[in-house]
Amino acid sequence: MKINRATLNYGVGQSFEEDIDFSKIELDPTHIRRIDFCHAKVVATDYETILRIAIHIDAVVIGVCSYSLEEVELKLKIDDEINFSDDENDEDCYYQKSPIIDMDEYLLGILLANVPVRIIKKGAKLPKDGQGYRVLNQDDYEKEKANATDPRWDKLDSVKISDD
Repeated sequence: MKINRATLNYGVGQSFEEDIDFSKIELDPTHIRRIDFCHAKVVATDYETILRIAIHIDAVVIGVCSYSLEEVELKLKIDDEINFSDDENDEDCYYQKSPIIDMDEYLLGILLANVPVRIIKKGAKLPKDGQGYRVLNQDDYEKEKANATDPRWDKLDSVKISDD
């Protein structure tokens, strides 16, 4: 979705609406598999130096359950606002020199920021202990590690869990 500031009337909100295809965006497959649907409605109002954009997003995101690793459909309805400025020293706004603003990257950022960090499928339960392993939540892990005298706990610190 592109907004051209040069075509906007000062102080008058102009509506834009579009289905956005994020199928070619590379996502973290261990957290979000894909974005099946994204419809954005925006109202852009130009105030000479500031462009205020009110945003409404309806989206369907396929995430990964933190417990079962199964796919979970998340239906998101998001309302947000972004302000752009042609003044690069304005710290409260995104600086935008060009009169044409491509909103897709901003809309994707807002969408991804609204996906829960921990996705849990309805009815999913934390796996139980099994043969040769135990399942601990973060709090229990921290407590046991703090009180542990077994040197095997130190080996867990060297296990790489993410790409951070």
